[in-house]
Amino acid sequence: MQAHYYHSSTSPNQPGGSYELPPVHAVTSPPAPFPSHGPAAPLLSAPPSRPDSGLRMAHILQPLAQHMPNPPPPQVTNAPAYSRSYESSGSPAEGTSMLPDAPPLNGPGLLQPVGGAGAAGPHVHHQAQQPLQQKRAYRQRRKDPSCDACRERKVKCDASESSSCTECTNRKVRCQFTKETNRRMSSIKFVPWPFYPQVQDLEKQLLSTKQQLHQLRSGMLRSDNLMDLDIDGAGQPQLKLPDVGYRPPRRSQVQVMQDLTEARANLRKYGRGILRVPPPYRQQGPKSLLSTDPPPLPPKEVANRLLGQYYACIHSVLPVLHWPTFVAQYESVYQAGTLMGVAREWAAVLFGVLACGCLHTLEANREQEGKEFVKVSCGVIDVWQDNFTLDQARAALLVSIFLYEVNSQSASWVWIGSAIRVAQEIGLHLESGPWSPLEGEMRKRLWWGMYTWDRLLALEMGKPVLINDQDCDVDLPCPIDEQYLSDGSVVPESPQTSPLLATIHVVRSIGQLSRTLRSSMISPGTLETFERHFNTCLATFPPQYHPKADQYLDPRTLAPILYLQNARLILHRHNISPSCPPEARSSALDYCVSTAHDTARLLSRCMRPPSSPGHGFATTGGDEWRPLLASSASTMLCSHLWRCILLLLFRQEYAAALVCVQASAAIGDSRAVNSACGRYLAFFLKVMLDRLRRNEVTVLERDEELMAYVSGDMQGNAEAGWVWQGSETGVQLEAMSPKINSPVAHSHTESNDRANGGSESWDGWKWVEQTVQYLSERHQQPQDLQHRSKPLDSMYLGPEATNPSSDATTPQSSSSHSRMTIASII
Repeated sequence: MQAHYYHSSTSPNQPGGSYELPPVHAVTSPPAPFPSHGPAAPLLSAPPSRPDSGLRMAHILQPLAQHMPNPPPPQVTNAPAYSRSYESSGSPAEGTSMLPDAPPLNGPGLLQPVGGAGAAGPHVHHQAQQPLQQKRAYRQRRKDPSCDACRERKVKCDASESSSCTECTNRKVRCQFTKETNRRMSSIKFVPWPFYPQVQDLEKQLLSTKQQLHQLRSGMLRSDNLMDLDIDGAGQPQLKLPDVGYRPPRRSQVQVMQDLTEARANLRKYGRGILRVPPPYRQQGPKSLLSTDPPPLPPKEVANRLLGQYYACIHSVLPVLHWPTFVAQYESVYQAGTLMGVAREWAAVLFGVLACGCLHTLEANREQEGKEFVKVSCGVIDVWQDNFTLDQARAALLVSIFLYEVNSQSASWVWIGSAIRVAQEIGLHLESGPWSPLEGEMRKRLWWGMYTWDRLLALEMGKPVLINDQDCDVDLPCPIDEQYLSDGSVVPESPQTSPLLATIHVVRSIGQLSRTLRSSMISPGTLETFERHFNTCLATFPPQYHPKADQYLDPRTLAPILYLQNARLILHRHNISPSCPPEARSSALDYCVSTAHDTARLLSRCMRPPSSPGHGFATTGGDEWRPLLASSASTMLCSHLWRCILLLLFRQEYAAALVCVQASAAIGDSRAVNSACGRYLAFFLKVMLDRLRRNEVTVLERDEELMAYVSGDMQGNAEAGWVWQGSETGVQLEAMSPKINSPVAHSHTESNDRANGGSESWDGWKWVEQTVQYLSERHQQPQDLQHRSKPLDSMYLGPEATNPSSDATTPQSSSSHSRMTIASII
C-alpha cells in the first residue's frame, strides 16, 4: 500500500528553516560503517502542525521504499543532538528498562522502511544495545501536545499541566485536550481506536463529577435550590432559571391497599393534643366572631372611595381577594350598620383594605388615617385563636403592604413572614383538595400573591427569600377575570396572561438573583442568562408594555413592568463595586443606563393624555397626569426612579433624567420615601456640579467617592456595600455623636427619619427639577464653562434665587432660568 505525503513548503536552504533530523532507524542504531555517498535525497514530509516547533513529521516517519528506490545511507556524524524531554508517565526513561527488541509503535510496516535498516538483522540490534541506553526506542514526538484550539488554529501552544495556554487565555476560551494529543491520556500509552471515544466519555463524566463535588463543597448547590445550576457537557456549572410557565411537579402519594378509616378516626380522637392533622385533612374550627364592642365603621362614601383606590392600584396586580364576594359582604355589613356578629378575620381584612386604599389618595392626612385603620385591623384579630383561615393570611399580607408603603420596611418584612407562616400552616403551599372551583382558585391567587410580595421585598431590602421553591407545588393561577369565577363554575384553561401571572414570571428568578448578588462579581455568562430570562418574561407582557412601544400607559398598570425593570437594574448595578475590574464596572454602568432609559420612555408615555401621540421623552404641557401618577405611585416606583436618576445624572444623560425627575416631583410627598430620595438627589447634584465646575467630568468613573454615591442603597446591604469597611462598630458608635446616648436611641432616630422621609430640610423637588433642566439645556448647547460661569467665589443662591419669578410654576416658564450657572447653583 502506497502512502501519500505532502511536500514540505520549507526549504532547508532558506534562512530560519528548521534543522532536519535523521530517520528513526539512524537514531536508534550506532554510527553505520557505510561510507557517505553525497547528500541525501530530500525527504517528503507532512505539513507542519505549528510554526517553528522544531520537529516535523519528516523527522519522525521514515519515507517508504516506493518513493526512494535506492536510498543512500543516512549521515549521522553531524546530526544535532536531540533532547529527550518528553512527558509520558508510561514510557521507560533509563537504559536498563529499555527493551532492545521493542516493536514499532504502529506495526512493522508503518514506521520502518521496507528493506532498509529493518533488515539489518541481529547484528544491528547487538550493536544498538549501548546507544539504546541514551536514545529513545519509541517514536519521537513533540515535547508538548497542543490543545484543541491551538491545533485548529495551528499556532504554538504553551499550556502546562496546571495552567492554560496564552492563546486560550487571551481569547477567553477553554484550554482543553480532547483530541489525539490529549495530555491527560499520556498515561494510557496505546488506546485502540475503537475504544478511544469511550475513554473520552469516561473522562467527561469524571470531570463532571469533580465539578459537582467542587460546587457542593463551595455551597453553590444548596439544598434549598431546586434549579440553581446545571452541568453542561464539558463539566462546567451553568446557571439555570425556571422557565416561563413552569409548573412544579406533583408530589408522589403513598398508595395504601388497606382501608384505614378506623385508624384515622382513632387518631383524630386519641391524638388530640399530641399531633395535628395535616392541613388538607384538618377540620375547620369554630369562627371567632365580634360579639362585644365592635369597631365603628367609617362613613359609606369614604369607604367606597378607599375601596375604589385599592381596587385600581393594588388589587389589579395582587388579586388576593375575590372581589365580588368581598363587595357583597361589605354591602351586607353597611346595610346592618355594624360589625356585630361578623368574623374577626374578615373585619381585619376590611380595615386592611381601607388602610391600603388611604395611601393612594392625595389627602394630607392619608398616612395617619391609614395607621388608624391598621391598628383596628391588628386589634380585632384573636391572638389566642389556634385555627387559622385564609382571611388571617390576607390581613397579615395587607398590613405588610401598608407598612412598606409608609417606609417602615423592617416591620413590613416581619409581617410578610407572619403571613407566609399562616399560609403554610393552612397548607396553601401544597396542592390539595378537592375544593370548589372558586375556593381552589383563590387559594392559588393568595399563595402566589404572598410569594410575589416576599420576592419583591427580598430584592428591595437585600434579604433572603422566605419561601423555598422546593416546599411548594401549587399550580399557577388562572388568568381569567374574577367576575367569571363562582362556586358552580369551572375554571377554564386560558393561554392569555394577567398582571399577576406576568409578575410571577419575573419574581420566580429573584430567589436565584438574591443568591447571585452575594458574590463579589457576576460573570458575563450569568448576566447573559438572566437577560435571556428577562427578555422571555417581557415577551409574555401585552404589547403596550414594551419599552419601545408608543401608546399611552395608565400609571396604575405600571407595576408588573416596573418589577422587571427594577430587577434588571439591580442585577447589573452589582458590578459597579470596586471588587470588579474597570471593564466590568463600565459595562455594568452601560447596562444600568440602558435600563434607566427604558424606564424614562415608559414614564414619558404616562405623562400625556391617552389620545395624544408622542415620541421619545417628549411630554405634554398639561398637568393632568400628575394627580394620577401621584395617587397610584408605590414605594418601589419611587426607589426605582431614584436609582435611575442617579445613574443618568452620573452619565450626564440629562434628557432622560429630567423625565424621571418630573415623575418624582409629581409624586412629591405622597410617599414618605420620595422625600428622602429628593433630599439625596439634591445632595448628589451639588456634588456633581462641583465636579463639573472643576472640569473633572472625564474621570468620574475613577472617583470612588462619587461611585459610592451612585451605588445608593447598595451601601445598605452588609454583603454588597463597601464604604463601611473600617468604620466604627460596636461600642465605638456610642462616641460618634454627643446627642445620642445609646444605640437604642440611635436606631430609633434612624427608623423615625426613614419613616418620615428625613427630618432635615432640603431645597425641594422644584430646585432639583430646575437644576436638571439647566444641565440638560447646557448639555445640548455646550459652551466654554469659564465663559458662562460667574466668579467661583459667588455664594450659593438657593432655589429662590434661581427662579425669582413667584408666578412661574414650571422651570420651562422661568425667565431667569437661562441665566442659571453652575457657580450660582453651588
